Amino acid sequence: MNTIFEQLSIDRNDIKWEDYLGSFTPWENRSGIWFKREDYFAPLGYSGPNGSKMRQLIWYINRFKEGKNHIVTGASIQSPQLSMSAIVGAHYGLKSRQIVYSKPHTVTKHDNPRIAAGFGAVFEYANGPYNPIIQKRVADLTQDNSLVVEYGITVPHKRYPAEDVQKFHEVGAYQVTNMPDEVERLIMPAGSCNSLTSVLLGLSRDCKNLRELFTIGIGPDKRAWVKERLEIMGVDTEALPFIWRHYSLHDNKYSSYSDKFKGENFDGIDFHPTYEAKMWRWLRQHEAIDQDDRTAFWIVGSAANTKVVEPFYTQTG
Repeated sequence: MNTIFEQLSIDRNDIKWEDYLGSFTPWENRSGIWFKREDYFAPLGYSGPNGSKMRQLIWYINRFKEGKNHIVTGASIQSPQLSMSAIVGAHYGLKSRQIVYSKPHTVTKHDNPRIAAGFGAVFEYANGPYNPIIQKRVADLTQDNSLVVEYGITVPHKRYPAEDVQKFHEVGAYQVTNMPDEVERLIMPAGSCNSLTSVLLGLSRDCKNLRELFTIGIGPDKRAWVKERLEIMGVDTEALPFIWRHYSLHDNKYSSYSDKFKGENFDGIDFHPTYEAKMWRWLRQHEAIDQDDRTAFWIVGSAANTKVVEPFYTQTG
């Protein structure tokens, strides 16, 4: 059923999602290209909210939930952070309070807020569209019993102990362990770079036969942030056992972060329009994908489908 979860339920009496944090998502060879299927980390079924961010969010909420009775988070109405926070919060019995820039009568016309509302999220409204305004509102609403899901679903390394930062990334680092020995070139998106940091942590320990990591920037360049973060975990990015190349679609004006490239697919795989689809189109246009059984493409996640999660709405009350 294209998910590593053996039972699809939000009820912790049926299944505990944290039990799957160490479960591998598979690699698939499609027409000579290896794909890491992190989109199969899908607690409510394929095309429900899924992927590397979902895994790290489950780890985060499971670790820091004690003494909290609700989640506070803020993000763009396009962000999967909204739907994921509400869903994982509901799994742990936490209400969700979400700060967005929108109007009450239009907010649920967008997929991620609509999914979040289905799992009981309530919305607060920022008075501007910019992230600093939204995060200021998050800070103003945070109480002692609030669990804040940070922007980008992360553990800021300047505010959290190094131990927490490393444990946050370990759950993703482990996913490189089952990379096929045949893989010599790995292509991966660089957006918020939390998933990328985890993968680099794993590859720094065992890159198998990898010769090149090629990252493609979806948003502003965060390599300095990645390097600083990895240094805290004892990884010197100047001494990696493979070549790390980077190209930015954002900085080279190919696309902006908010652009959506719809309809990009390959051999039955539909790519996320905000992330992998941009990469795939650029790679295809530049004939930069080799179907040689040695090239791999890391799928961080797929777009959420409201219809997939609707059957679980009533379970949240």
